[in-house]
Amino acid sequence: MTQSPRPTPELLAELRKPRPYPVASVTLPTHRHRPENQQDHIRLRNLLAEASKRLADDPDVPRAQAVAVNRQLTEAADGLDPEHFLDGLVVHASHDENAAYVLGTDVPERIVVGTTYLTRNLVAAAARERPYLALVLSSGEVRLWRGEGERVTEDRDSGFPVITSGVERDGPPNREGDHGANQDCRNMLSDADKLLTPLLQGENGLPVILVGLRQHIATFREVSRHGQALAAEVEVGGLLNATAPELATQLAPARHTLTEADAKGALHALDEARSGRRYASGVQSLWQAAGESRVSLLVVEEGLRVTARPDTVEGAERATLTLLDVGDAEGTRGAEEDIIDSLVETVLGADGKVVFVPDETLKDAGGVAAALRY
Repeated sequence: MTQSPRPTPELLAELRKPRPYPVASVTLPTHRHRPENQQDHIRLRNLLAEASKRLADDPDVPRAQAVAVNRQLTEAADGLDPEHFLDGLVVHASHDENAAYVLGTDVPERIVVGTTYLTRNLVAAAARERPYLALVLSSGEVRLWRGEGERVTEDRDSGFPVITSGVERDGPPNREGDHGANQDCRNMLSDADKLLTPLLQGENGLPVILVGLRQHIATFREVSRHGQALAAEVEVGGLLNATAPELATQLAPARHTLTEADAKGALHALDEARSGRRYASGVQSLWQAAGESRVSLLVVEEGLRVTARPDTVEGAERATLTLLDVGDAEGTRGAEEDIIDSLVETVLGADGKVVFVPDETLKDAGGVAAALRY
């Protein structure tokens, strides 16, 4: 088994589909470097042993099914290399399939057994790995890179690199006594900006990160017609010939800026929804709204966990929840260890959007809030 593909929207939709009980999801925080990552594999084995015991002790799981799921979990672990671990690991297994996802985002240590795979951490990772463009600027050349999280690839099929028509200078475009090179550079940056137009129109408004010296970034902003798309900056020179790993490292602060911007945008949308009386908060209120497909935007604190039992009410199947103490789901028929996972899946299944924010951001809302469609 090899590491599964990145969590695309199509894959997430497939993983949310109900499956015969039991399916197991195991999550583990991991480390990128030695010696810590060598201990991660031992911790994973211990966690899988705990999952195996839980399956064996579950009276609703036939022994043959427990053995089959345990075999799939073991196969998934056998296919992982600690040298390639990042910040988090998610393992899925049923009686006839398994998958493992190495994530560049933190995850808690958890075991969840149910009828759907735990996708919450994959949703959060996918949001942080949304596509973006990076323009590397210099006095004589502009290069375009496409990124998804930490993965970056140079694009040479969209008219890039753009090279100045004059003699390349190493200095900034506004250097005194270099007016010819200055204008050549401005023209080059303008040409690069024009090439962005079809890319931004055809790919749902990708954010653009500008990389270069302060003078080059300032000049590009002066000539650009895409100011709203210029979402972040990295003020550093000498990256024109950088490798993909080198550039990805330099882009890390800018990617964090994009994530913060998403969170701020989500909170602003909640404020607008509150003003328009389309706002709801608290897991019980949102459970009903999500079941009625009324949630357009769900905002959740990253660490929020709520154990609950959905109660069927005639005419309103998802109307009520009985909240339980965290960890009380085991042995409580119909209870879910973390109802937030199901809430997220329901919103996504109804074409809603989910944004995760840092803990304590929604303290007054009980850790979860939403903008409603009506």
